[in-house]
Amino acid sequence: MRKQQKIPVHRMEERFSGVYVAPLALEKSSTPGYEISQPHRHDFYYCVLLERGKMQLEVDFQQVQISDQSLFLSYPGQIHQINAARMERGWFLAFDPSMLDEQLKTILDQCLSEVILVPVSPEKSADLSSLIHQLYKIYDDQSQLFRQTITQSMVTALVYQIASAYLSIERFNLIRHSTRSIEITKRFKQLLRHHFKSMKKPSEYAAKMNITSSYLNDIVRSVTGFSVTYYIQHELMREAQRLLYHSDLAVKEIADTLGFEDAKYFNRLFSKIVGVSPGLFRKQSETSVHFTE
Repeated sequence: MRKQQKIPVHRMEERFSGVYVAPLALEKSSTPGYEISQPHRHDFYYCVLLERGKMQLEVDFQQVQISDQSLFLSYPGQIHQINAARMERGWFLAFDPSMLDEQLKTILDQCLSEVILVPVSPEKSADLSSLIHQLYKIYDDQSQLFRQTITQSMVTALVYQIASAYLSIERFNLIRHSTRSIEITKRFKQLLRHHFKSMKKPSEYAAKMNITSSYLNDIVRSVTGFSVTYYIQHELMREAQRLLYHSDLAVKEIADTLGFEDAKYFNRLFSKIVGVSPGLFRKQSETSVHFTE
């Protein structure tokens, strides 16, 4: 398998001006083009409303199946690729994080799932499709007065609806836990998403939240079933696996990239979490990969 020294990052500023929207009907092929079928990252959010059709993606090596009447949203920075697609009707939307207000960014950062995939009713799908279609017409009309402001407002309204649909499902699954416990867990996940390379101790996250590390650990374990240390270590090892699989960086270089001063400790931790050494994982990844969850 030919590896790339760096995982490609598709940048919004190099492709679109803050936002891009297009009908999926323009992309009916079941064989995606080379660029999107190869592992890559975006520095923008990537949203699909699939009204009719199927898509098969990998997001950080997690298999994602999108079918009729579904909403999918990926975060900036996630490694993903489209393996197969039959997109008969729907919409594709890409937008820069700067399009969202701080409250909405926080809501998305605190989602407990790494992949936002939401089934929607035919009625809701039609409503969302109508909103995106209006956005598409405004986006395509260069003569539209206040085009940027209107576009940003419509993107924000759409993403709030996506977040609302996802959170309705999440809250149902977490109904037995207190609001305070859920808020603490979400705040921890938000901090982890942004600081896992520089903050490797539970006490560092607890200090950011003005609570004790034991209290944070008790709350996170009660809501999710796993400890704070578990999440920190697994987030680090997920990124290590990405780099081992998608780059030719030496193991020591990967350890340095992730902030490990001791490469031997990195090797031991990787073997403990993943089940094999970094070197063996890289060899095995030539034929198949099983990503830790």
